[in-house]
Amino acid sequence: MDSKDVHIGECAKRLGVSSHYLRLLEYEGRIPQARRDFNGRVYSEFDVALLWSMGVGKRPRRLRRAEEILGVGG
Repeated sequence: MDSKDVHIGECAKRLGVSSHYLRLLEYEGRIPQARRDFNGRVYSEFDVALLWSMGVGKRPRRLRRAEEILGVGG
């Protein structure tokens, strides 16, 4: 784990949502799967920014797909 990486609880706190909500979004395939280590899900600063850009956060809005944000895929 990089020193700037955070576990799911810290990621959720930064986004203003619950850890359960992030797990649910991942399970439903609405956000990319998180990397994992022996303590659980791990998010980089990029991952946190991507989730925020996708619409995961305090302000309710339509969730966008990662591909829309990154400009890849069809």
